[in-house]
Amino acid sequence: MSNIVYIGSAGVLSVIPLRVLLRQGVAIKAIAMLAETRRWLESQPAVIADIKIGEDEALSASASLLQIAEKYRIPLIELPSKLEQSVDLLKACDTDLILMSCFSRKLPAEIFNLPAKGCFNMHPSVLPAYRGPSPVHWQCAHKVAESGVTVHRVSAAIDQGAIAVQKKIKTRHCVNKIELAYQLALLGGEAFIELLAQINSDTLQLRPQVEAEASYYGFPD
Repeated sequence: MSNIVYIGSAGVLSVIPLRVLLRQGVAIKAIAMLAETRRWLESQPAVIADIKIGEDEALSASASLLQIAEKYRIPLIELPSKLEQSVDLLKACDTDLILMSCFSRKLPAEIFNLPAKGCFNMHPSVLPAYRGPSPVHWQCAHKVAESGVTVHRVSAAIDQGAIAVQKKIKTRHCVNKIELAYQLALLGGEAFIELLAQINSDTLQLRPQVEAEASYYGFPD
């Protein structure tokens, strides 16, 4: 599968899963982000921090999808604020699969139904628990003993699509949002790798979310 489009934003929950995919040799046809996100990223200074993926590679704390696109020579797609206007841009990529992580906008059906292999989002919680825009914040606020990530098929209802892959980790009660975000970002990359393996081997089985177990939390005050 060679025509994968990765949709993300400025946060580590977008950056690190993509880095994991690339380190595993996954070919990304294009990276997509909102035009306003690109403008913001271009205005930010590059700051290096001692954060590692694995044992041998340091990651910039401010490493962005822009920097990754430049390093790996991956075409960058600027998405307009009216996402319906970007359908032709994605069609031009002859997209087989869309992977999305930490993207703040709801995709229209014209986009998530476009790729033949589907459109999948990585959400940093064990869905259907902690649906919503700030799951890392609320899990830390509630001092959860277990967290994880869910790769689910994108649907018209945000965070409610059928589950493809879930991975869980134990958390310390004193874990902070930055630490948890990095842990879940790495785990999300692994979940994407597992998703691709299942798609390539034609073993992918989706399961619906159990609404009786669902919880939703909005933006923190």
